Amino acid sequence: MASQIPEQAPDDTATAAGLPSVAYYSDAFMQLERDQLFSTTWHAIGFAHDIPTPGSVYPVMSAAGCALLLCRDQAGDIHVFHNYCRHRGMRLVDEVKTNCRKLVCPYHAWCYELDGTLSRVPHKHGYGKHDDAGDNLPGLARVRSEVWAGIVFVDLSGAAVDFDVHMAPLSRRWARYDFDELRHGRSFEFDVPGNWKLAIENFIDIYHVPYVHPALNKYNDMTDHYFVHDGIVLGQGNREVKPTDNGAHKLPEFRDLAAEARHTMEAICLFPNLLLTVFADNLRAILVEPTSATTCHERVSVWFVGDEAMTPALEHYRNVVADRFPVFNIEDVEVVRRLQRSFESSGFESAHFNPFFDVNVFEFQQLIAGYCTPAS
Repeated sequence: MASQIPEQAPDDTATAAGLPSVAYYSDAFMQLERDQLFSTTWHAIGFAHDIPTPGSVYPVMSAAGCALLLCRDQAGDIHVFHNYCRHRGMRLVDEVKTNCRKLVCPYHAWCYELDGTLSRVPHKHGYGKHDDAGDNLPGLARVRSEVWAGIVFVDLSGAAVDFDVHMAPLSRRWARYDFDELRHGRSFEFDVPGNWKLAIENFIDIYHVPYVHPALNKYNDMTDHYFVHDGIVLGQGNREVKPTDNGAHKLPEFRDLAAEARHTMEAICLFPNLLLTVFADNLRAILVEPTSATTCHERVSVWFVGDEAMTPALEHYRNVVADRFPVFNIEDVEVVRRLQRSFESSGFESAHFNPFFDVNVFEFQQLIAGYCTPAS
């Protein structure tokens, strides 16, 4: 494996080596990603609307292969914990819960508050002699977390850069959008028969649009795009997006946008596993969750702008705008499936990049290679 990881590529993308094909189906490489990438840097694991009300609990498996719990306590605050009991390591929660007042271990009934505090140890001092104060024992193992635009991020190491520093390239770029105005509207989910990196790379690839998505290309033409690459922010934009359906400009838009921005779309990867598309009237997020070396799962959320956008009178237009996505994403899933099959069963070794169109994919692969260096 070590000999197949490319060295730092030269500036000329046309002569650079891509990731080896084995990186897209090897269990060993996936373990490198878990240990050296997802366990060490900020990455997305869920959405605030997964836990919409106090007492909501949502179990999730992070991209690092670590079982976590999203909890909203009675004060409405969001917490992320490792999903195990401090006593003997039993998994605390296996299913989504609502109106939950406490977390009770199914093994020995140790009891935790939704802020993670251990509040009861039954029979701690003998039969019937319970400890209702936790006896200063540690509560649930807390995970460093932040919420941005309704998306929950974690740093499993506790040692990554400050979240504001991590997000700085995107915060600067999208400063004109007030994401506090967002209201969750629709969700979709897709099982993808391909490595998670293929789903990311396909998303930031403009090159394939006219060939795979002819209907999309009619109002989001490849030739109108510009490239976005700023550290962990990789993707593209288009200032001439003009959908032909009857949802265009029928929903409330972000306030104080310049005239040009009303027709602007930007679609980016926030490295490593979050895909974001912003329009004048909505934000779409795709959380890409690795499920094996050769499969992944996409959780898609669409947010609209302001309370008015969520009224019954605008339901039709919300649906029109949201339903644009599944049509072409189904086409993308098929492309990823075919890529995965080819990587596993052909003599393909690594990409030979187009120096104009493939800079984003090249930079994404370089970020992966920078984290996932096997021990020599």
